[in-house]
Amino acid sequence: MALDDYPELLTMAEAAQLLRISRTTAYAEAQRFERTGQGLPVIRVGRSLRAPKAQLERLVAGELVWAGAR
Repeated sequence: MALDDYPELLTMAEAAQLLRISRTTAYAEAQRFERTGQGLPVIRVGRSLRAPKAQLERLVAGELVWAGAR
């Protein structure tokens, strides 16, 4: 699925699929982003986490540095 085919806010499962990481890793990096500002950029919608497509586009394009690689 192309990035354009995704909605503006992706679920963690969709973000994980797009980034080719596990869902568990996506959640861990999202929680790290909430704590430190580094990791998978997310916003909270109620109790759910969503990854903004615009931020993921920047991440994939190399405009954002994902400090997730340890």
